[in-house]
Amino acid sequence: MSAPAASENEVTGIIGESVLLSCDLKSSTAIDTARLRFHWQDESERVLYSFEKGEENQHQDSLYTNRTKAFRSEMSSGNMSIKLSQVTLEDKENVYRAFATLFGENDKHNHPCRTTLLVAARFPTPSVTVNKTNMNSTCSTQRGYPQPMVTWTIQDRGNRTLDPWEVQTNITLDSESGLYSVWSQVNITENQTVTCHIFNPVLRETVSNTTIVSPSINTDPAGDVQEGFTPINITPIIITIVIILVLILFSIGGYFVDKKRKLQFPMFYFL
Repeated sequence: MSAPAASENEVTGIIGESVLLSCDLKSSTAIDTARLRFHWQDESERVLYSFEKGEENQHQDSLYTNRTKAFRSEMSSGNMSIKLSQVTLEDKENVYRAFATLFGENDKHNHPCRTTLLVAARFPTPSVTVNKTNMNSTCSTQRGYPQPMVTWTIQDRGNRTLDPWEVQTNITLDSESGLYSVWSQVNITENQTVTCHIFNPVLRETVSNTTIVSPSINTDPAGDVQEGFTPINITPIIITIVIILVLILFSIGGYFVDKKRKLQFPMFYFL
């Protein structure tokens, strides 16, 4: 087995999901796995995965129990990659190294791969609300990682990004989960379209949400906004119903009065 040059990678793992730590020995000939020994270890020299002459994980650290899987059917072609599952915050920025040895004539020892793991959690699409009483808009989201960047854009006569001094933002770290929550607020005026953007620097992705501030927005007594709600003037409807009821009552009353007269003075109705 010829000694390949060591390769260095940087990968991103999503908290709670799996990530691939890739490594290829790039062997020019088929590898006899009965003579192969390789293992992955972290920067604290804890063993993630071990393979020795067909046996797996004899030297695995308990931190990685049931969290790693290799591709045994592809080992003969030089694939030493493993899948690390259930990524946690403790895995962040860890440097993982793979070491391989092929026993036999002139044992070959290799340190073929080095992978740095970045860890992230996606922020959900933020909630954006408008308070018409205080004329401000609030943006919030939670359970993301790492600390994000928050920006606002406003569109009225043009489209512009608000300066930091125009935005009030509070980003907090949950001590138990280690994840971040975001709360941000800006002042607004009517006839504006406001958008809140949350940027994750590790994933290099942005989640956004937009709301429109228009004169038709109605505010309830607590100051919460009910967008698209238009009050209905029910006064004319009530007046119409009352008039109809009065006419019906008059008609019924007139009918019974006429019938009573016929019974009291029947002779007048036959003259």
